[in-house]
Amino acid sequence: MPDFGSWSLALPLLLACGWGLLVLVVEMFATNPRFTGVAWLTLVGLGGLAWTAAFPAESGVFAGVLAADALASYAIVLFAVFAAVTVFFSVEYVPDAGIVRGEYYPILLFAVAGLAVMAAATDLVVLFLGLETMSMAVYTLAGIQKQSLRSNEASLKYFLLGAFASAVLLYGVAMLYAVAGSTDLGAIRAALDAGSIAGSDALILQLGVGLLLVGLGFKVAAVPFHLWAPDVYEGAPTSVTAFMATAVKAGGFAALARTVLGALGPVHADIAPLLAASAAATMTVGNLIALRQTSIKRMLAYSSVAHTGYMLVGLVAGTTAGGAALLYYLAAYGAMNLAAFGVVIALSRRGQPCDAIDDLAGLGQSQPMLAVVMTLAMVSLLGMPPLAGFVGKFYLFAAALEAGYTWLVVVAVLNSVVSAYYYLGVVRAMYFEEGGLTVADARPHASVAVAAAAVATVALGLAPAGLLTAATAAFANVLVGP
Repeated sequence: MPDFGSWSLALPLLLACGWGLLVLVVEMFATNPRFTGVAWLTLVGLGGLAWTAAFPAESGVFAGVLAADALASYAIVLFAVFAAVTVFFSVEYVPDAGIVRGEYYPILLFAVAGLAVMAAATDLVVLFLGLETMSMAVYTLAGIQKQSLRSNEASLKYFLLGAFASAVLLYGVAMLYAVAGSTDLGAIRAALDAGSIAGSDALILQLGVGLLLVGLGFKVAAVPFHLWAPDVYEGAPTSVTAFMATAVKAGGFAALARTVLGALGPVHADIAPLLAASAAATMTVGNLIALRQTSIKRMLAYSSVAHTGYMLVGLVAGTTAGGAALLYYLAAYGAMNLAAFGVVIALSRRGQPCDAIDDLAGLGQSQPMLAVVMTLAMVSLLGMPPLAGFVGKFYLFAAALEAGYTWLVVVAVLNSVVSAYYYLGVVRAMYFEEGGLTVADARPHASVAVAAAAVATVALGLAPAGLLTAATAAFANVLVGP
């Protein structure tokens, strides 16, 4: 029997799962289809999750497979915050979109539980279980708008491609087990440090690492494993898309950080060129295809692909500075992306969805506050100072320069220049074109979340020191392995 240690080490994970079941039971007795109590109950659970993760009773490893450390705490707090903003988006949006609420909020909590396992896992099998828990929940959320053919198609496409990616990742885990004799990240690192893997085992190791990167690369939408993203982002309910673009991406990168820079740290020099090529291709493909998009959700999907490329730069650097910059950028990217999706949700109504960039035309005159928030989101995603996007890119690029990847920084800067065309195109439509949607009634809960995301986008740019310090502390133990 494994030594489980103190159950307080697993308190955030137990809370996420238990609260999901509680919300499900409460929903069973709710008769009013517009009853919002389950949303507030979900927010309470997410608040408790963030609190227990930010202020853990102790640190250690639960049952030898789940770490209660600074990286897990940082990531779980991010997941809880992103999910809480999603709940605010959903209060008015979910009933208006005809979504069955009883399934929605518990599944959202189960998705957060899976993400938490991904961030805390110190064993590849447990990492896979967390990834599948999250994936099954998100597959369901993507298709939860049952009367929408696009939502059904998005769910099916995401499920089929995701199942294939999961199988690839599992093959990679099997190959790493074959050469290291264990799926424990610490044992894998010890085997690599010992330098005893040679001959045919070295080839199996290379294949295993490659397949592992493919599986996780799918979850973060890295090129060439990104093809699911635009269709799924466009077809899924917009509140779900916002969650996928922020929390799911953060979970994928938390797992990548712990595996690539932790367990596979001794062979990082061999992996880095592959990661650098993927980063360059991802940001270039994402930005170039985004130039031609007329759908706001597809444009943000390809923007998300491009930003995956920027985030990969932190993994390429392979240093504490690179890892800390990556963790900072996950928070900054989440804030500005949630602000953009929040505006889309605030403008969407049943029978009148905000799908096209042209739907934002004239927003500067009809809804000036929403236009200001969308402008902040677009220029921050572009990387204009002094907003969070600029500060995040600055730290990422500085870490890459310090690690000797000057060419990659040049590619990233050129891509940022290219992205100005479609980001500023949205701003031009809002202030210099006429038409668009006419929305008389406001969505107060979504407006609160949109305002909070906009404030975070500005605050993280003007005062990044606190979050960067937390990100550095969260990354401190990753490079030395689990």
